[in-house]
Amino acid sequence: MKIGVIGTINRDSIRLADGSRKEGWGGILYNLVTLSSLVGEYADIYPICNVGKNHYTDVMRLLYRLPGIKINLIRKVAEKNNHCHLTYLDSENKREILKGGVPPLKYGDVRGLEDCKIILMNYISGKDIYLQSLQKLRHHYPGIIYIDIHSYTLGKRKNGARFIRRPLQWRKVFACADYLQMNRLELAIIARGINNENNVGDRLESDFEEMIDLAAQDQLNFESKVFIITDGSKGCHLFRHENRKWAGRFVHPAIDSETKSYAGRSLNATGCGDCFAAGFVAGLAANNDPVECAAAANSAGHARIMDKHKIYSILDIPV
Repeated sequence: MKIGVIGTINRDSIRLADGSRKEGWGGILYNLVTLSSLVGEYADIYPICNVGKNHYTDVMRLLYRLPGIKINLIRKVAEKNNHCHLTYLDSENKREILKGGVPPLKYGDVRGLEDCKIILMNYISGKDIYLQSLQKLRHHYPGIIYIDIHSYTLGKRKNGARFIRRPLQWRKVFACADYLQMNRLELAIIARGINNENNVGDRLESDFEEMIDLAAQDQLNFESKVFIITDGSKGCHLFRHENRKWAGRFVHPAIDSETKSYAGRSLNATGCGDCFAAGFVAGLAANNDPVECAAAANSAGHARIMDKHKIYSILDIPV
C-alpha cells in the first residue's frame, strides 16, 4: 500500500504557558512519525515537500530512522527552511510567527503520488502547494484525498505573525478533498467570518449549513464529502453533506484521567491535529468507516500528548 503526504517540515521553537522552552522539528513530521508507527510495517509512506538546504541534512537523517518512510520525493531547495515560533497562552491558544519559507510545490513535484491509495494534504505553511497544482492532482488522481486545512486559514504579516482569516479560494481547495479536517474556529471563520475563539459559540450544525450555502453560491456541491470538526479535549464531530445530516457525532476525550499525573505542568499540544489526521488516514487505509477512523484519530491525538512510548522524542532538539 502506498500513502502520500504533502506539506512542509518545520523547525519549531516553542514556549509553553508555564514559561518552559522546547526546540524540535514539526509540520508533516508529526504525520510521518504517527503513520510510521501505525502502518509503517505494511505501507510505503511517501512525503513530498521542499526542505531548505540549511536543515536538509538533519531532516533526512531523522527520516531515515522511520520505518516505512520513503524519502526519494523530498527536494532540497536553496531557501531557508520554515521556522515556526510558537508561544502558548494556555493549553490550546497560542501565538505563531513563521520565519523563512520554502516555495510551494508544483504538480510535477506531486504527480508521483497518483498511484497512492490515500493522499494526506496537510497545510502547514498555508502555501504548501499551488492551487492549480492541487486541482490538477485532483483531476488525475482517482483515490482518496484527505485535507487538513489548518494553516490554510492563516495569513502572514510582514513580521511573520500568523492571523486567522477566510481564504479567498477556500471553495476551490475544499472541492479537491474527499475528507476535510478543521477545528471549531476554522469552521466559524469559513462560515461566518468569526476570527475569535470567544465568539465561536455552539453553532456546529448552523455553521456547517452556512458553509454549504456559501459553496453553493459558486455552484459547488459538497455532496458525499466527510467533514471532520476537531473540538480540543472534547474530541471530534463528523458531518457528511447528504441532506445536511450528521454522519455521526463522535465525542471521545482527547485527554483522559491519565493526565492527572501531569497536574501543575503545561502539556505540549503541538502537532496533535497533525497526529489526529494521520490516525484518521491510517483508519482509512484499513478500510474502516468514518466513525472508526475518528476513534483512531482521537487515539493518535491523545498519544501525542501522553507519548508513553516516546515515539515523538525523535523530533526533540536539546535546548
